[in-house]
This record gives sequence, structure tokens and C-alpha cells, in this order.
Amino acid sequence: MCSEIILRQEVLKDGFHRDLLIKVKFGGSIEDLQTCRLLIKQDIPAGLFVDPYELASLRERNITEAVMVSENFDLEAPNYLSKESEVLIYARQDSQCVDCFQAFLPVHYRYHRPHSHDGETSIVVNHPDLLMFCDQGEGCRCFLRVRK
Repeated sequence: MCSEIILRQEVLKDGFHRDLLIKVKFGGSIEDLQTCRLLIKQDIPAGLFVDPYELASLRERNITEAVMVSENFDLEAPNYLSKESEVLIYARQDSQCVDCFQAFLPVHYRYHRPHSHDGETSIVVNHPDLLMFCDQGEGCRCFLRVRK
């Protein structure tokens, strides 16, 4: 039986270069979260991009564990010539919350077509898929998959 899972996404910073912070809080259904790994599959809309070279640099410095899944990815393409991409991120346990995981992902806005409106464009970042593996010892393993 699964208890409540709370997912929160925050966009940090202003301008074209921002950070997506994903926080996941689990209820009491899993006894020992210390044995668990949480993998987040985040779809990135065409209006944003994630720089795979930046991700590689952040992995080397142990800041985040994320990798691009999408192939034939054009960093320079504007919004109207781009397609969605996909990123896999291993979330880390939150030191401030015993039942929580969090992940950090730098995202960048793509250029959009000019228009005559107020100059603002909305981009929707959908909820990610969550995949959790827990090794509870003595051959007992727990898998959890939460789809958007």
C-alpha cells in the first residue's frame, strides 16, 4: 500500500538560464529510504533545452547526476525548429528532510518567433515520471513507478 507522494517543481533564477529544482516527499510507506535510489525522467519541452556538455561538467564536479536521453539534439535551434527532449536525473536524499529527495537541473530558454503581443511566452514543464528502487536486504527489493 502506497502513501502520499508529494512532488514539487520550482524554477529558480531569472532570464534565459534557470534551474529546475524537483523535490519529492514520500509518506511512511517505505521504511528505510536510506536504501533507495530515485530516478527522475523529466521531459523537456521544445521551448527549453538542457546542455549535455554542462551536465557532463556538473557530473564531474559531483553537483548533479543527470544525462540526456535524446539523440540528434541541436543546442542552437530556436523553439519552432526544436522538439521535446528527455533527461534522466538521479535525485539525492535531502539532508533537511528524512523522507525527501531532490534533484537540480539547469535549463535554458530557446529563442522564439517574434510576435506583437506583450513579449511574454509561457512554457509548461510537465510532471516527471518517478522510478524508485529500494534494496531492503535479505533479497527483498521494492520497485515503485509513478507516471505523470
